[in-house]
Amino acid sequence: MKNHFPRGNRLGAFEKNELKRRALEMVLVLFYIEDLKHFVVESIRSTDQIRGLPNCGRLPPGTKNLYKKAWGILVDDSVLSQQESDELKDLVDYRNLIAHQTHALTADVGRYPLLRMIDDASQYEDGALKKVRYFREKLSFEMSRKFVLSISFRGLNFEAAERTYLGELASLERKLRRQIAVARAEIEQANAEILTLRKSGVLAELEPGHPNQTNRSGQLSSKGIHCCRGLFTAGASPFVVAHLMRLSLRAATRQHRSWLAAAKLDSEAES
Repeated sequence: MKNHFPRGNRLGAFEKNELKRRALEMVLVLFYIEDLKHFVVESIRSTDQIRGLPNCGRLPPGTKNLYKKAWGILVDDSVLSQQESDELKDLVDYRNLIAHQTHALTADVGRYPLLRMIDDASQYEDGALKKVRYFREKLSFEMSRKFVLSISFRGLNFEAAERTYLGELASLERKLRRQIAVARAEIEQANAEILTLRKSGVLAELEPGHPNQTNRSGQLSSKGIHCCRGLFTAGASPFVVAHLMRLSLRAATRQHRSWLAAAKLDSEAES
């Protein structure tokens, strides 16, 4: 069955904030990985030069598979374990994914679930930024024991942006935690309502979402309106009715107001 979005095809605040968070993380991962690669290679080359190793050291200009060999040197010198080296290679691959297939890291946030199934687009790695920052700190400390460390102005040039992005990330994560809590409460409430409707037999009786409840134009038929009012009478909220009837939340809310007005008139007539 096609996915239904009662609030429409426009992204909500939660989804927009999640995309902003990912964008900031991707920029940071791109910089950190490139800076780390440069730092490791130049530190190895500087160390080899000072030691007077022949043939321009272990990583001469034009070296094929440069970074693969660099990680191997760190393993040989006990700076990294083999497992950590493999993790670092995966992070470099992730950096390449960001640079060349950004869409693969955002496709799961949107209104096109079919595309997600076709592309298997669930390649966003939530903990990548944390891992990269861990390796930056670890390598800076561990390499200082055995290598001459390379210094560049990359970090200084990026410092203002880095502080800004990290601050924005912290703010977005606080917002996202609040929005997740609200969304979870809404879903739990909706599930509880639907379960109550099912146990009471209302769903079996009214059959919400049946094709005869909408006209060819997509508007509710008289049977559809009757079904909505039956659901409201049974205690369903507009949000749940929108899901069950595959309506927009706005349309379900209009039906709810109409039902309340009719119920008020009936009550006044009886009194």
